[in-house]
Amino acid sequence: MSLRTRLSSIIHHPSSFLLALAILAYAPFFWERGFYWDEAPWTWIYYRLGPDALTQTFSTSRPFWGLIYQFMLPLVGPHPWAWQLLMVLLRWLTAVLVWALLRRITPQSRLPLWASALFLIYPGLGQNYIALMYTHFYIVFNAFLLSLFLSIVAIQKRDWRWHIPALLLSVVNLLTMEYFYFLEFFRFLLIFAILDDAFKAKIRRAVLSYLPYLFALLAVTFWRAFFFSNQNASYTYQTLEDLKANFFFGIGKLLWNMLQAFWTTVPAAWLLPFEPVNATTLGLFTTIAAFVLAFAATLLTGLYFRSPHELRITNYDSRITLLLGLFAWLLGGGAFWLVGERTLPQLHFSADRFTLSFMLGSSLILAALLGFLSRYPRLQLTLLALLIGFSVGEQFQTNAIYRRDWSTQRAFFWQMSWRIPALQPGTTILSNDLPLTVFSDNSLSGPLNWIYSPPGRMDTILYFASVRTQEGRALGPNLQPGMAFEQNYLATVFRGNTSQMVVVNFAPPGCFRVLDPEIDPLNRLLPPDLRDAAFLSNPAAILKDNPVQLPDFYAPEIPRNWCYYFSQAELARQQADWPAVAEFYQQALALGDHPNDPAENFVFIESLAHLGRNEKALNLTRETYRVSKDYLRPPLCALWTRIERETTPGPERDEMVASAREMLGCP
Repeated sequence: MSLRTRLSSIIHHPSSFLLALAILAYAPFFWERGFYWDEAPWTWIYYRLGPDALTQTFSTSRPFWGLIYQFMLPLVGPHPWAWQLLMVLLRWLTAVLVWALLRRITPQSRLPLWASALFLIYPGLGQNYIALMYTHFYIVFNAFLLSLFLSIVAIQKRDWRWHIPALLLSVVNLLTMEYFYFLEFFRFLLIFAILDDAFKAKIRRAVLSYLPYLFALLAVTFWRAFFFSNQNASYTYQTLEDLKANFFFGIGKLLWNMLQAFWTTVPAAWLLPFEPVNATTLGLFTTIAAFVLAFAATLLTGLYFRSPHELRITNYDSRITLLLGLFAWLLGGGAFWLVGERTLPQLHFSADRFTLSFMLGSSLILAALLGFLSRYPRLQLTLLALLIGFSVGEQFQTNAIYRRDWSTQRAFFWQMSWRIPALQPGTTILSNDLPLTVFSDNSLSGPLNWIYSPPGRMDTILYFASVRTQEGRALGPNLQPGMAFEQNYLATVFRGNTSQMVVVNFAPPGCFRVLDPEIDPLNRLLPPDLRDAAFLSNPAAILKDNPVQLPDFYAPEIPRNWCYYFSQAELARQQADWPAVAEFYQQALALGDHPNDPAENFVFIESLAHLGRNEKALNLTRETYRVSKDYLRPPLCALWTRIERETTPGPERDEMVASAREMLGCP
């Protein structure tokens, strides 16, 4: 075979087509994505608290899944870009295995490749960019798919030795997680579908072939039910409780949940890419790039399947694919049917993770429905190409959200490190709800401790005021100084006190700001929960010696703009170094930049007043006041009250304070 022939064979191989789709859907700007959601604390736990702490973290949920993390984390390292590339590779491999498996069922049909391509770019799941976590999901999913493939090969080749690795991989799936647990029964349907015996003999042979896998399933289920004490640590079997309370009500509720899940994961998921694009929200570049990628994927699909040598689709192929799809969908939801509405899939973060086990069934159903249009091949191919193309465009829009979140997280921690060079151990950072989609305060406590805590310790924690001051939460609604509290982080326990709390606000394009306990309780520009907690802000917990260094994955440092000099000025104000504050103000002005939050002017007003630059202090007060007189009058009046208290009395000082009070209408 000539080199040209070999290259042509590789290029036209289905795996190459799937690889091209995987790259278009998931690889763009992979280097601009980082660590998200649970993977942020898991990475911190492994690299700073140690492997044993990570074992403790997974001990209450998926201990065997945690073992895979123990193997993979040192292998790949704390490098987001490496995890992103690995996720693309493993996501592609799942599609290749789906194609290889289905080709064993309908070898003379296009449907296996259609279904695997749709499975690859399934638009209902938007969390693939949480790469470290989904790498481990796809390791298990690949183990399960490979297990199915090997068991089919064993039967078709009539060689029992293929069952051994298939059985071992099946156990890996069953022990590690619940998402694909009930899909194990799908194996029986596949075995039944490939057998050519008479009906009774077919059933008997299918049962005998499936028995080893059934025994493994029963053994693991027995262990989960009677020996794994944390089986229901996160979720209870609500459906079983409903059935016990009222059988008919429980059945009706279960059917309603299944109907909702079907609508979400099948029609709604595939219609999602065709919703109108909000160019204002996405931005011009992202909108254009999404359409370009959608067009490229559409063109690629159309050209690839346009060949007259492609296999045809029969009604039998479509029927068997539809039947397999419906069963795969139903079994994929097995764990969710038990838990009930708490785990119903939705098409937004974070409930879109529950679509993961429905992807296979949904893709098979759609491929089968397209297969029934075989009398209209042009329409068939057009619909397929558009579905794939627009789904790739949808994934790129989601990609942009993750890149934006990573950029915002980097800005948050860089600005925090500018303003807070070091922290006293035991300090709580209480903040507003940060403008992030795929993070929580719980997950951000991981990188916070990577930055501020020495290895092996958890000296800090991040709380969102709106979450943690609710009834029954760590802090509760009636905040008072001196209240002790603790937070179980599984790997360790954080113990804090409301008297050692730094309250901060970060609302870009405004700068990261440590709230002033005297001024900010009156600042109505702040979220109410944060404003109510501002009196507890204790800047004394902020240290200047031994400044922290951010982890390498946050490199490089963000540009030192207005917010850098504002942060340095705030830090200097904490030391009452008024000349330094004024110097930072001049450096900030030299950039041609300006504040995006009027409260950022307060520190400069105060420094100008302390330095006797009365006219400039009054002018800056007037400029700030004009932004919102009703909202800014109380905090500005409080600021000038403090200026009056802390500056030396004298005719010029007294005249300045009187002018400020008159301007602001202070009582």
